[in-house]
Amino acid sequence: MEREPGEADPSLKRIQRDSAVIATGTAVLALALQRGQPDGALGVLAGAAVMAFSYRAIRGGVDAIVRKASGHGHAAPGAPVPKRGGVWALVKFIGRYLVIGLAGWVVLVPLHANPLGLFAGVSAPVLAIGIEAMRLAGRARNR
Repeated sequence: MEREPGEADPSLKRIQRDSAVIATGTAVLALALQRGQPDGALGVLAGAAVMAFSYRAIRGGVDAIVRKASGHGHAAPGAPVPKRGGVWALVKFIGRYLVIGLAGWVVLVPLHANPLGLFAGVSAPVLAIGIEAMRLAGRARNR
């Protein structure tokens, strides 16, 4: 069964949902552990936001490459690949990481977020991926 071009894989949807739930729960836990001080929770939420931006940036780049490759898939074997947009793609790639780095700096320096909270926030998708891997392994074992 084929999915629509814009439709996300069900595993990716679950990972996104689980990441949001983990980040939210971790932020609430940080707020409770720090007796209402917001720097830990701010760090967690900021880390999760940085990871969400990074994911969207990477996914946008991969989607663009796939669209470009599928658009040129009808060329004759050995035909040269057009090089238009290569420099612009590189500028966008580097620019995305500059924005991510700047966001990390803003969260840590001017906003004084807790670095451990930031680490916990960027780790939420890793935990969500592990949960999804166990979920898929369990399904494969039950077949």
